[in-house]
Amino acid sequence: MLLEIYDINYWKNFFDLIHDSTTIVELKLDQDKCSMSLLNNTHTCFYTIEFMSDFFTEYYVDDAESVLIFVADFYNIIKTATTKDRLTLSTNDNALRIVLEHDENRRIFEIPLAEDFGDTPTPPSIPVKLSFDVILKDLKQPCRDLDKIIKTGRFKINVSDEVMEIVSPSDSMTKYNQRIIIDNTGAASTIVNLQYVNDLQKLNKISDTITFGVGDNVPLLWNMKSYDGFVEVHGMIAPIIEDNE
Repeated sequence: MLLEIYDINYWKNFFDLIHDSTTIVELKLDQDKCSMSLLNNTHTCFYTIEFMSDFFTEYYVDDAESVLIFVADFYNIIKTATTKDRLTLSTNDNALRIVLEHDENRRIFEIPLAEDFGDTPTPPSIPVKLSFDVILKDLKQPCRDLDKIIKTGRFKINVSDEVMEIVSPSDSMTKYNQRIIIDNTGAASTIVNLQYVNDLQKLNKISDTITFGVGDNVPLLWNMKSYDGFVEVHGMIAPIIEDNE
């Protein structure tokens, strides 16, 4: 395989999101696209990112293949890259060759590839009741409020006609409510971990808008697409089920 990328931000964004969530990620390649999918260490979040072949300045895959990347090794290299660096990835025996290049500055790294670690789990089909778009920055303030003021590790999403409410959980002493206008009708409610929703803001170079899929007490689905349509990242966050007894 040989992949050459001029816009490194999307790769940096995704590894910013997952670098402390898993040890190994599988990079799958075929003639049309490459993708990475993973279930995080706590088994509460599933992430997938897909890059269409047109995203790359050079994309060569002889046959469908996959390589297993040690996330920490790759992240420690890619986080040093600047926005002007060109990223080139290729395989060499049992290693991944990484080249970061800008003008006459060329840095070359090789990291070992992981051995087989089993199949990546396939997420279940989730019966969402409705979906809607939210401006990513609109989530920043409620996440900060709930973390710094309310000091809760979770929040409740209530959706009713054209409104998404972010509210504090029922056992919180300090009550919190923020309304975000959305373009959808219907009603649903779920409780999720604050950290995992807040972490999605690390993907802000991919898009400024996120699409949520919500159902009653089922995983929260989310999806983002780049402006050029060549990159899509999506996933799900497991719900927290309240004990009503």
